[in-house]
Amino acid sequence: MLASIVTLLTLLGTISPAHVAPAPVPQIHYTVAMPDPASHLYTVTIDVDGVKGSVLKLQMPVWSPGRYARMDFAKNVQEFSVTDGNGKALKWDRENGSLWRVYPGTAHRVVAHYRVFGDDLSGTFSVLDTLHANWNGASLFMYVEGRKPSPVTLHVDAPDGWHIINGDAQKLDQTDYSFENYDRLIDTPTEAAPGFMVDSFTVDNRLYRTVVHHNGPTTPEERARFVASIRRIVEAHNHVIGPPPLRMYTFLFHIGFPGGDGMEHLYSTQIIDRRPWVDTASVLAGVETAAHEYFHVWNVKRIRPFALGPFDYTREQYQPSLWVAEGWTQYYGEMATSRAKLGSTEDTYAMMAGIVQANLTAPGRKEVSARTASFEAPFFDGAPRAQKTNASQTFFTYYFKGAGIALALDLMIRDQSNNVRSLDDALRALKKLSWDQPNASYYLQGRGYTEADVERAVSQVMGKDMHPWFERHVGGKEDIDFDRVLALAGLKLNRDATRWTITADPSASSRQIAIRDSWLADSQQ
Repeated sequence: MLASIVTLLTLLGTISPAHVAPAPVPQIHYTVAMPDPASHLYTVTIDVDGVKGSVLKLQMPVWSPGRYARMDFAKNVQEFSVTDGNGKALKWDRENGSLWRVYPGTAHRVVAHYRVFGDDLSGTFSVLDTLHANWNGASLFMYVEGRKPSPVTLHVDAPDGWHIINGDAQKLDQTDYSFENYDRLIDTPTEAAPGFMVDSFTVDNRLYRTVVHHNGPTTPEERARFVASIRRIVEAHNHVIGPPPLRMYTFLFHIGFPGGDGMEHLYSTQIIDRRPWVDTASVLAGVETAAHEYFHVWNVKRIRPFALGPFDYTREQYQPSLWVAEGWTQYYGEMATSRAKLGSTEDTYAMMAGIVQANLTAPGRKEVSARTASFEAPFFDGAPRAQKTNASQTFFTYYFKGAGIALALDLMIRDQSNNVRSLDDALRALKKLSWDQPNASYYLQGRGYTEADVERAVSQVMGKDMHPWFERHVGGKEDIDFDRVLALAGLKLNRDATRWTITADPSASSRQIAIRDSWLADSQQ
């Protein structure tokens, strides 16, 4: 049953995310302060104890996981200075635009101070103004080179009267946090503001919180409806692979603010939707993005491509599997319309028709395969437009390409298995090949998957070798026969002049209807 927590009152303090066992007391301490919100300038301090050697290097990330383009966050760093433990200034210089070199001499403690300009509310950058502070860690925090796996602490010094929350906060206004490593620090977006709405519910013995900073008035009815919608998404997605390995998850929403974005994190998601809530909306703003982002709790944050964890923050990452990490997530997010009962069957048909039409008509599909589109993500995923391109002719997004592949595989698996298995089972098989394997590094459980692992998982569930199909439709640029695929579920593709549609075939067999019904409702539920 939905448990509403009064805005700005203390949250449940007895439940925290499921992390690894407590780490030793860290020797790297971060402090972030906001002394003058109107200036858009954060003040960051990094206190490093136990320094050894003649040089200490501090690296600012050049990109952020989940947004694959190079961002060079160092361009917003200013007023850098460094002292020893007694306040004595230390010499420093820069090796490159994002790497600072500190010369500690005989000092065993180094304290670096700098400020960061933040005026972008998004899933990648940070904002500080008189309304709130919202940060994404890669844009704010340097790391100590060579000690990225080390545990760290964070102290938040917010303006008087402001409240603080993030995915690790066990209670409202918590100011001190401990993280297993630097990766977890920057994977924890944080909101500080005079006010926001907090509600909670429990699914599968896990606590879920919705934190909403709404720009403008709302009604109790809108608020309750919104939280109920998020709960249905969680319930539907938890059936796919299973409840995620955590005790608490937090949705951070900014509704009615300029811009639009969504970003996945291990124990939270950050979502911005420019549309305010209105009673007449069929689905309230923010809900559809949440359907995408929450699916990432497994797909990409835990079941992850080989290159995505542990991360190399010194260079953008080129890798071929975003058609799974993002594309399959796009598919499941769209299917949540029917599976979480957020819309009609016709709504689902319309979204799938849009995916199919893009897959069969976008000019760029003949230029890049699913793998190539994934590999080129740093060129297009929010990358600065320094020069004009003809990307509409040469690029096709891995979101829609991967979603089309997911749709085809889901229906093919259901047909091949006599409606016993689905794409859900392929994801579970991929989990066994990656997340369930021995740990490959300090970062999370298991290991990242390869393209061969994806192919192996699908082949296992299909009961036949899918390599030829993958070569044509994933590594190659051959169009999928969506007429044949949709017919497996008794569906027809109608190619209208401008907008394609999908409709139920009135002559569908009982077998086709059974596949269609389970596909819409999710046979695992």
